[in-house]
Amino acid sequence: MADTVKFTDEELNEIKELQNLYNTVVFQAGQYQLDRIALSDRRKQVEANLEEVKRREQEVISRLTTSYGPGSINLETGEFTPAPQEAEVAE
Repeated sequence: MADTVKFTDEELNEIKELQNLYNTVVFQAGQYQLDRIALSDRRKQVEANLEEVKRREQEVISRLTTSYGPGSINLETGEFTPAPQEAEVAE
């Protein structure tokens, strides 16, 4: 069996510093992964919110079109302008 060798304080400190740096990198990698998961959850929530807005928009458009017909709305004045009707072709 080989004799044991004692590292110098400088060598031992260098090894401990590397171990601490490695642990820091591992921690950062874990934190990065947790951030990715949180970001993914936020993205899913934003996508769900967008789908809800689109669904509500279609409901409002359908309800207003049923009530007033096709046209445009001026949100500043609250006025509705009906879309021009195509002239019926005489037979």
